[in-house]
Amino acid sequence: MYLSPAIEQRTHARRHFSFDAKVLMDDVGPYSVITVNVSRHGLGLLSQRPLAIGRNYAIAIAVPDSPRRINAWGTVVYCDSTPDGFHAGFQFLDMDAYSRACIDDLLTSHEGVR
Repeated sequence: MYLSPAIEQRTHARRHFSFDAKVLMDDVGPYSVITVNVSRHGLGLLSQRPLAIGRNYAIAIAVPDSPRRINAWGTVVYCDSTPDGFHAGFQFLDMDAYSRACIDDLLTSHEGVR
């Protein structure tokens, strides 16, 4: 099943960032998405196709002015149909130290952004 009603369960503040990203999907290869927001424990993204709730995916996020991209492994916790496509929540399960540091830097350098 792909769609589930959104229930607010976030425990960490998210910051709005719109970055190009790729979700690595076994059945179709890398798939382009856009991030909507980012926190230390997950992100929201906009996709033109639904992502399966409960399924794990790898994601690569291109951060402007960064020498490398953020690479993470996570689970889709919700996927809602919207007029713009599908808004999905992605909870991080694992990432390398560089990616964690990059997210921390983004969040601390944009503390006033909500």
